[in-house]
Amino acid sequence: MSINKEVMEVTRFSSCVCMFVSIIGFTAQPATADDLQTIEQMHPPVVASVGEQKITVLFLKNTLKGQTTGTYVPGGEVFYTTMSPTKPELSFVAPLIGDEIASVFFFERKFPERAGKSLYVLTKLKESYSNFEGYTYWTLELPLIKQGEQLSLRFFRGDPPDPELQDCRDGRDLENGVDVVCAYKDAASIKKRLADLDAKNFADSKLQQDTRQKALKTDDDVTSVKCPSPNFSTFLLAFSERAEVQKAFVQQPLKMVTTVAGDPEPEMQKSSLSGDQLKFPIIPDLAKRETQGLTLTVKEEQGDHAIAILQKPDTDYVFEYRFVRGQCWRLEEVMDYSL
Repeated sequence: MSINKEVMEVTRFSSCVCMFVSIIGFTAQPATADDLQTIEQMHPPVVASVGEQKITVLFLKNTLKGQTTGTYVPGGEVFYTTMSPTKPELSFVAPLIGDEIASVFFFERKFPERAGKSLYVLTKLKESYSNFEGYTYWTLELPLIKQGEQLSLRFFRGDPPDPELQDCRDGRDLENGVDVVCAYKDAASIKKRLADLDAKNFADSKLQQDTRQKALKTDDDVTSVKCPSPNFSTFLLAFSERAEVQKAFVQQPLKMVTTVAGDPEPEMQKSSLSGDQLKFPIIPDLAKRETQGLTLTVKEEQGDHAIAILQKPDTDYVFEYRFVRGQCWRLEEVMDYSL
């Protein structure tokens, strides 16, 4: 019964949405009767859900591709509309590479920094050149984002895609006379690869935690804070986990550079903090970082200078922590690039 209900919902939305899609991308010139033929369905609509919230995802093929010159026309585009038959709202999500959709499926990542359910679109393009003949496959990840009672589908342009899932060729290398096989040309193989990446992330995270625990192991009878390590990565692990280490190895006054709104561009405002003006912890520990979706990495290390970066992927939340080394590493400056 629930499947039939969703099918009926999709059917109702398709009739409402057709008026929207007929003009997408073509507002620069007057509409004619022929304009309705420039967009076709590339794949049947899909209902995506998180909890009780649902949206309908549309995959539209642009039949103008190959008929225009001097401008790029994507083979297709992804849209979604809210599940409201009285007031549908159509939203553009992303262009599609390729001329055919091979598969549409869902996968939910578990690792905290990439956790969440996403819609994946596997596309392929038939190619025939002097040195290759066959198909090229691309995998597009579109995360489902739930904010309150609203569900949306996003395309994070800044996300580095899994390279092996992009530009994956399957066919014949004519130049070398050998077959080329793409290992990720179906939903099953891609899901297995995503699951393997998730497992690797968990294993790497556990290894980092074990390393951190070894670095933080100290004699309880020692009352003074010693330099955790001359090695910056090991020092940073201890510095980020223990407020007493931060208090001992922060240079005072601590230089602060903060991004503030300006006209016409944001400006960097400088200040200095010391004593009671300093609020610890300056860098949140791993448990808090995982809860807030933050990542802490070493950006660079050159001689007696090193930079650590704290950021939240897909947002403008970025902090740089600049350290100098004397007898031990010390934090001398914090750069806040967040707006």
